[in-house]
Amino acid sequence: MLKRIAVLWASEKCQYLQSYKLVFFITLRDTSKGLYETLCDQLFPLTYNWDKEMFLQKIYSLGEKVLFLLDGYDEFSSESCKEIDNLIKQNYKFNNTVIVTTRTESLREVRRYGALIVETSDFALDNAKTLIKKVLPDEEAADLLFQLDASDFMKNLMKTPLFLVIACALRMGENALQMNTQTALFCTLYNLMVDRGHNKIKDVDENVVEENIHLCGDLALNGLFDHNYKFHKEHLSNIMEDILLKIGLLNRYSAQTPKPGYRFFHTSFQEYVAGRRLSQLLSSDKISLVKKGENYLNKLQSIYDVTNRYKNLLLYTCGSSKTATQKIICHISNLPKEEMIESSSEFVEFGINLFYESATKKEMNTEFESIFSGKILHISMNNVGSHHIEFFEHLPGCLSALNLVKLDLFGTTSNTRAEDENDKSPEDLNALEPQTSISKKVVNLFYDWTQDLQTFEVTIKKFYHLDKYDIRFLGKICCCAKHLRLNISSSRGISGKLTRIVDNCNRMKELIINNTPLSSDDEARIVEMTNMKTLSISNMDKDHQHGIFEGLHKLVEIEKLILHNIHMNEKDGEILAKGISHLKKLEILKLSDLTNIGSSMEFVIESISHCDKMKELHLINCCLTAKTLNILTIILKKFPNLELLDLSDNLLKDDETISFEEFGQTLTYLPALTTLSLPGGTTVKCGLVTLMDHLKRLPKLSKLAFRMWNMTDDDVIKLADHFTNSFGQLTYLDLSDNCIDSDGWITLIKTLRNLKNLKHFDLSTKETFYPIGDVVQALCSVVVLLPCLSSLKLDNWELDNNDIRKMKNIKLIHREGKESEHFFLVEQK
Repeated sequence: MLKRIAVLWASEKCQYLQSYKLVFFITLRDTSKGLYETLCDQLFPLTYNWDKEMFLQKIYSLGEKVLFLLDGYDEFSSESCKEIDNLIKQNYKFNNTVIVTTRTESLREVRRYGALIVETSDFALDNAKTLIKKVLPDEEAADLLFQLDASDFMKNLMKTPLFLVIACALRMGENALQMNTQTALFCTLYNLMVDRGHNKIKDVDENVVEENIHLCGDLALNGLFDHNYKFHKEHLSNIMEDILLKIGLLNRYSAQTPKPGYRFFHTSFQEYVAGRRLSQLLSSDKISLVKKGENYLNKLQSIYDVTNRYKNLLLYTCGSSKTATQKIICHISNLPKEEMIESSSEFVEFGINLFYESATKKEMNTEFESIFSGKILHISMNNVGSHHIEFFEHLPGCLSALNLVKLDLFGTTSNTRAEDENDKSPEDLNALEPQTSISKKVVNLFYDWTQDLQTFEVTIKKFYHLDKYDIRFLGKICCCAKHLRLNISSSRGISGKLTRIVDNCNRMKELIINNTPLSSDDEARIVEMTNMKTLSISNMDKDHQHGIFEGLHKLVEIEKLILHNIHMNEKDGEILAKGISHLKKLEILKLSDLTNIGSSMEFVIESISHCDKMKELHLINCCLTAKTLNILTIILKKFPNLELLDLSDNLLKDDETISFEEFGQTLTYLPALTTLSLPGGTTVKCGLVTLMDHLKRLPKLSKLAFRMWNMTDDDVIKLADHFTNSFGQLTYLDLSDNCIDSDGWITLIKTLRNLKNLKHFDLSTKETFYPIGDVVQALCSVVVLLPCLSSLKLDNWELDNNDIRKMKNIKLIHREGKESEHFFLVEQK
């Protein structure tokens, strides 16, 4: 692809590329010690006589008019050429235009530096079929096409051009070719190469050949861990290269290079050869070889190593030996549990692929259960594959051990299906298979399974049309859940049919509805679900019938209630309050963007006093006043287990100072409080010092927000005094939408160095802020002193290119959104 860009530029036929004065295509696996030296080795003629310093100076002076096309970052060793590495990672210093290609597994290494990430699409199935027909004789092409049509795995495999080409090459020599895994495909190719290569080395002793093949595996393994994909004579010191070259396991490249190099024909083939060798080592009867294999395995120290960097190596290793699979699973199970939780869904998908590639399937349920237990599996209706089907079939115990299974179902984007059905006669409709939005493959996957899922979350999204067969299929899918969470989003086709859905999904414990209109019958049916644990309704149309509020008192088992952006007047608020007062088991209440609820918010807060099990209370942008805050102050003492209190986006207006002094005192009765987001106002800052003294008595407080507090420099300086010796446990600090100037920011930022656990802070301003150099300098100085910091936000800061460059120098990664929006990620230390 990059070569095509270079050729298009050289042809002068592509106007979009004509702004570039120079274009360089560089293969990253063959870099030399510097950028200039790499260009000399790869591109320049032997007769060149340019001066290095003058050449580079000219390149950098042209800036973005020079385009570097850097191919294969996954095969690049950054230590081998720091200049090119800096060209990618510190591009702001050079300002040249750079395009880098890499495989998915190593995308993480460069993602943070890219202004744009482009993913090339899979090879289209029609294109694969066309290639097969053109490459193979008719009979062999027909056989391979039959396999392709009969196997979902084959369809998926043929999306990768490399595997398609290998399949065609193997079909030419192996009529009985069977491909059920990637490992099997490479194994067939490998064995064919070795078997046919023996004719070229028949005079060499078999033991010598076998020993050199093992050494080739060691070469591949060491290359992966050393990030080396091109080898030289010194790497082959113990190898008889002629044997490997004649077999075809290695290729020799000597054209246009002073020093011959050796490579496997493709990076994926090197990974397979390495995985095959690692499998042999781990499965060996010799203790010394097993230890050698375990030493390689011990180099995998993180979940990222397992699921990304060495993913293919592990897949091919498990595909070659049951014993190796057991040892790999044991090693993975002992990796840090925290990392597994953070990447749970990705880790489970890797585990399923590992199982699918493994040499045996039916005998490994116990071993695999340890890596699936307590994790999350996320499946989309559009990507159910053979590996999912076999996972459900052969590892039912692992599936039951998962803490959560998520399934996304997508409907049609228009009413086309309904219109097509209206055009057909009743006889035609009866003769047709039922046309459903829900894939039958998904139905079979879950309905044919005989055990129960612990928690099953099914998301129905963009269903503009829903018929009886869709509802029936949904019921079949959901019947395998012990605990069902149904998430309905942007699906107007649900309206009027929720009763039938609920009747078909009688294990539903949680219902989440977003941007979906409900009929009066729908609302009436919701409040009849007396065993429901969670109800969340967001972005409700103005025309809803309010039946949910009137029947809310029936949901006596509910533990979590979320109402967001619902059209609600004061009368509705009073009805809501009566309903909440009956919810004795309520632990989490989140009311947000109820902007017309008015004074009835007083009744809502009074009703909360009956919910003495409250752990999280969110009252965001809900017409909170000084009076309602006083009522809340009185009842908060009843919630000793309250962990989160969020009153953000409320602006207090009358008697707010008095309200806040009493409110701060009450907070000391909440020893479990970890998160506090305070309401804003014009004069709430007057009680800041007293409030901070009270907050010091909350040992678990880790997240604190003072949004819209109208703070000035004097106020934030008082706040900074408290951060000098207290609040070291804070991980999150929000001071956005205040009126602080440079002096205040400098004082505050300098004291942030005392908050060693801080992970994120938000210093966004209400009006545009023009920071002086000292502010940016102070910010950069404190960032490097905070070991846990991962991100910061500076919206409405007018940062110029010099400021951005200075912040990038301390490894802050800028993510610019809309105008004046600035979000920075901190590069991992």
